[in-house]
Parts: sequence; C-alpha cells; structure tokens
Amino acid sequence: MPPSPTIDPKRTGTPNQQNLVAEKIIRVCVMLLTVCLVYAAASSWLNCYRLARQPFQFDYEEGNVLNAAVRIRAGLTPYPPPGSWPVVINCYGPIPYYLSAALIQPLQVTFFGPRAAILVAAPIVAVEIALLIWFFTGELLLSIGFAACYLALPLVQLWTPLLRVDLIGLAFSLAGLTLFCFSRRARLQVPILFTLALLCKITFLAAPATCALIMIRRRNWSQLRFYILAMILFVSTSFAFLQWKTHGAFLFHQFGTHVDPLSFRNYELMALTVLGQVPMLLALSLIAHIRMKRFTEPLIYLLVSIVGTMTALKIGSDSNHFLEFAAALCIFAAVGLDECRKMTGKPVAKAALIALCCGILVEQAWVHRAFYTSKGVVDGCSDAYSYMSQHNQVLSENVGALVLRGRPVLLSNPFVYAQLVRHGNWRPGRVEQMVEQKTADVVIIGKPEIKEQRWSAPFLSALDSNYHLTRRFACSDATEAFEPNSAQMP
Repeated sequence: MPPSPTIDPKRTGTPNQQNLVAEKIIRVCVMLLTVCLVYAAASSWLNCYRLARQPFQFDYEEGNVLNAAVRIRAGLTPYPPPGSWPVVINCYGPIPYYLSAALIQPLQVTFFGPRAAILVAAPIVAVEIALLIWFFTGELLLSIGFAACYLALPLVQLWTPLLRVDLIGLAFSLAGLTLFCFSRRARLQVPILFTLALLCKITFLAAPATCALIMIRRRNWSQLRFYILAMILFVSTSFAFLQWKTHGAFLFHQFGTHVDPLSFRNYELMALTVLGQVPMLLALSLIAHIRMKRFTEPLIYLLVSIVGTMTALKIGSDSNHFLEFAAALCIFAAVGLDECRKMTGKPVAKAALIALCCGILVEQAWVHRAFYTSKGVVDGCSDAYSYMSQHNQVLSENVGALVLRGRPVLLSNPFVYAQLVRHGNWRPGRVEQMVEQKTADVVIIGKPEIKEQRWSAPFLSALDSNYHLTRRFACSDATEAFEPNSAQMP
C-alpha cells in the first residue's frame, strides 16, 4: 500500500488551532461591536439631550401632555367631563401626566423638565434589554452591545427627546417582563409593574401577554391563575378609582377618544420605515429562529410585539407604536448572534459570518448616530410663539406654544376633537362658533397638508369664509397663522 499522505500542521493548522483562532476573532469582533455600539448610543443620547433642551414643541402631542401637567399643578384634573369648556382631551393614562407635573419648574414652565423623565426612561429600557439578553444568552458583552444598539436606532432617537408617554410605559412593561424571567414565576410585583405600564398607555399589552403565553407553555396553571386574577384586580381597581375620581370622565378619555379610522397605508409606510432601519437585526433574528427551531421565550415576545404594532393602523398613530417591537427585536437578534457563536464545524466560516454581522451593525450605528437635528424644524418658532403671545383667544395645533407663553388653551388635541365631530360622537360646538363669529383672534395651522384630519369640516369651512392667511413660520405645528377678515374684505 502506498504511504498515507501527511498534513503539515504548520501550513494548514489543526482543527483545534482553527477553532482557537476563530474564537479569538469572534471575541475581538464582539468586543469591537460592543465598544462601537456603546459609543453610538452615547452620542445619540447626548444629541437627544441637546434636542430636549430646545424650548419649543417638536411633536404635536407634546403640547397636550404639557398642558395636562400645568392643569395638574393648578389643581385641575387632566380628565375633565366631555363637552366642558375649554375643550381638554387627554388620551393617555395618569402616570406620565402627574410625573410631568412633578418635574415642571415652580416658577417657569418649560419642556425640558418633563422631557428629562423620557431621557432617563430610555437608558432604563436599555438596561432592561441588557438584563433580558443576559438572561437568555449569559453573554455580558452581547447584552451591553445590543442594549446600546437599541438607543442608537433612529426610531428610538426620534422619540427619546420628546415629551411622550411611550418610553415611560415601556420601562414599566420591560421591568415586569425582566422580573418575571428572573423569578421564573409571576410574583405580585410583576402584575403591579404591568398595571403601571397600562396606566401610562393602554397599548402596552405585549409583555403581559408574553408572560401568560410562557406560563401556558410551561403548563404552570396555578401561577397563570394567580397572574390573571392579580392583573384583573389591579387594573380594574385602578380604573374604578380613576373613574370615581374624575366623576366618570376617565374611561371616555382613555377609550372613547380613539375614533379615528384605520389606515393600512399609514401602517405600511411606518412599518417599512422602521424595518429599513433594522435589516441586520432582522437577519440575526431569522438565524436565531432557524437555529433553535422552537418557540423560545424571546421569539414569543417578538411575535406578540409584532401583533402589538397593529395599534399603528389608526390614522393618528405614529412610529412610536414600534418602540416595543424594536426592543424585542434587539433581544432576539442578540440571541441570533449568540447562536452563530455556538455553531460547530467550519470555524473560519463562522468567524467570517460573525465578523460580517458585527461590521454591518457597526456601520449602521455609526451612520445613524446623532441622527436628528432641530435645524429647519424650529427656526421660526421664536417668532411664532411671540406672535401667539400677542393674542388672547387663540386656536392652535401647537398647544405647547400657548402653555409656554401663558395663553389660555381653549382647545387641546384638535385632532381628536375633529375626529369626534367627524364621526358623530360630538356635535360641532363652541370651537366652530368662535371661527364663525370671528371671536378667535388667530388660528394656527400646524400642518396644512393634513389639516382635514386635525380640524373638523365645519371649522375649516368657517375658517375659509371668515379668516385669511397673515403669517407663515418655519416652526413645528405652527406653520400658518390666520386672522379674521375685516369688514372691508369681501
């Protein structure tokens, strides 16, 4: 027999040597990934901090939240009876409103105080994501890196500097899910945390549903009964108390104000925008599912959070409805990268795959860090706010400008009011009469392209007949100013 061929280990390396080299490459890649993502997250958060310092309204709902906080400081309820004057509509739970009220400076109303709560809530959410990743993978660097990845996402950067309720609610919701995972059972604190999340925004149902499905999967029926009964008790007691405290108005504000129609086109545009920001996270999540071949707890949370994004079908919804989905996606993507590390055989190919994934994630985070700027958004807000402060009877989409300048808010949340009138839940009333009788000193239109959504049809008809355009501003939610026609005008 001819002699067997020999392999020179110095030229090709033994399998053990290849594995060692691959593991070193993977460790370096993961370390570099974590460092770069933490840097991108820190840069993004600092940019959000700078934006939050701006003394102007960026988002339509910010003014409504600030107005509710000021009402609370004045001893008024954020949930007045329907049909009362002035028209005040607040669609969210009480926790963000009362927290904002507590953070308002005593002698000067500003956005930054209440916005600080959201600036703090975002890193809290990231820490909770890190804890969940660490629980599912046991990898500290992956936990830190993908938690930082969440903060660096343009979607999260968009909502972190804004006075909105979502990140506060998500912090409570993820806290409940984290405690559930680490305790392996439904302790009393878990339903309490989920109830607090629902008292921020009623749409935070994904994490409670995930816990219920996990207990069903484990066939832990006694804990499931305890969990469901506790949730029913805490939520119903909280809602009953608030309904009594507001003389029957709370449930209307919480549930009766969401009458805007569904828009599949609106949902499609938002979903495509969000998914376009996370292609590598989606790919890693797919790898995790293919590798694990079963419904794991992170996958259950991801699937339930996808269902939760259906609330964005409402025409008045925005991409904030995808914040929890993004958190679940970061968790499952981290599991996917961990599954890549566990693959056996072909160590060089495994190292190359992980290096490619890490490189793409770093490139995306680097490009998107500190993604947003206030340039062109609030350039003309100083003029717009000064202009509004010169008038007393103002109907404005930019409610924050009225609150900051001490003007009375006659109509908060024009969009919800318009939808209530349009769908016959409310009849046209004093708001429309002010325009018909020219008693409103000025009307501020924020987004002319969607004014049919934000104002009722009778209002717009009266505006066209009795008012004329006098000023334009480069300012968020305060673009056009209309003043009453004079007697000489046709």
